[in-house]
Amino acid sequence: PAKVNLAMLYNAQGKKDPAEMLLREVVEEHPDLYDIKYSLGLLLAEKKSFDDAVIYLGDAAAGLPQRTRIQYNLALLLKQLNRNAEAETALNRALTVEPNNPDYLYALAVLYMERNRLDDALKVAVRLREAHPELAMGHDLVNYINSSMTREKPTIKADPG
Repeated sequence: PAKVNLAMLYNAQGKKDPAEMLLREVVEEHPDLYDIKYSLGLLLAEKKSFDDAVIYLGDAAAGLPQRTRIQYNLALLLKQLNRNAEAETALNRALTVEPNNPDYLYALAVLYMERNRLDDALKVAVRLREAHPELAMGHDLVNYINSSMTREKPTIKADPG
């Protein structure tokens, strides 16, 4: 606990390298402390050590499957690394536990949109809108996707002959 507290203090002071060193020591000594792996993964992501961050966030997500925010953070990092299939899997794992979480639904819909999977994006956006009718983002997303789908459909002109 002392090392973890000192690491958090260092991190709060902007001393990320000593914080990382301490968290790595704790994880090495206690590999089953998934909360510490999560903290280390977030710290590494802040330091832009994305490949290492994915490892620790992935371990934390596997060790704490009910902590959906870990899956969500892992998904965002994987998406940033263009590991979209893995990001989709992480978001779907989070949604298995919290099926109506608006952040997770929105992130999945956007991931599908960016991959030009507009039908899938629309299904998720409709789900978001239905689960949270009070949130404008669900309505806006459905409208945006519908307009994108309309623009993509080619117009067929009748042959005058």
